[in-house]
Amino acid sequence: MRLLPWIARAALLAVLAVAFAGAIDPHHNAQRSAQPGDVVEHVVYGYLLTVLTVAALPRVNPWWIGAAYLGVGGGFELMQVFGLVSGTFQAKDLVSNVTGVAAAMIPLALGRGAGKRA
Repeated sequence: MRLLPWIARAALLAVLAVAFAGAIDPHHNAQRSAQPGDVVEHVVYGYLLTVLTVAALPRVNPWWIGAAYLGVGGGFELMQVFGLVSGTFQAKDLVSNVTGVAAAMIPLALGRGAGKRA
C-alpha cells in the first residue's frame, strides 16, 4: 500500500481547509499568529541556504549539507553563549534553524523515496 500519497493528500486537505477558512473569515487576524522577525529570519535562511546549496552542489549528499547547516547554526548559538559573536543564545533560534533545514530536506527525502518506488 502506498501510504505516503494518502498522508500527503490528508495534509494537503488540512492546509487547504485552514487557508480557505482564513481567506473567507472577515475577522481573520494574521498578526495574531505572526512570529517575531528573528524567528522568521532563521527559518527562511535555513530553508534557502539548504535548498540553494543542494541545487548548487549536486554531487554532495544533501543530508551532509543539511547537517552542516544545523552544525553551523548550533555553533553560532554556542559561540553566543561565550560572547564570541554578537547576540544572545536562544533556544528558539535553534528550533527555527532546524525548522528551516527540515522544510528543505523533507520534500527532498519524500521525493527520493517516491522515485525509488516508481
